[in-house]
Amino acid sequence: MDKVTHYRNLVRSLLSEIAATFRKSKQWEILEIYDEERGQYLLFTDGWTGDSRYYGCFMHLEVKADGKIWLRRDGTDLEIGQSLLDEGVPKSDIVPAFRSPNSRLYMGYAVS
Repeated sequence: MDKVTHYRNLVRSLLSEIAATFRKSKQWEILEIYDEERGQYLLFTDGWTGDSRYYGCFMHLEVKADGKIWLRRDGTDLEIGQSLLDEGVPKSDIVPAFRSPNSRLYMGYAVS
């Protein structure tokens, strides 16, 4: 299995686990949106608390064709980057895209 396919499977598996954990609260619907062709992996919330609607993307990762995993959004305290490291993904393959390119230089992760 090539690296891109492996990373896509890994990201989908991690996000599915996260979605299952969030579903236990039953407060909101958790939508898993996976675009395998374009390497896009998103988790959305959809629900209500009283008169306030909670809808939006709380996690977005992208696996690019060059084998880099771009962390575009992590609206949790789960530290998805650390989960990827724990699964053997090297820092050089992880781009913390929610940080400015200048700050990525000092983090030890990929810049782009």
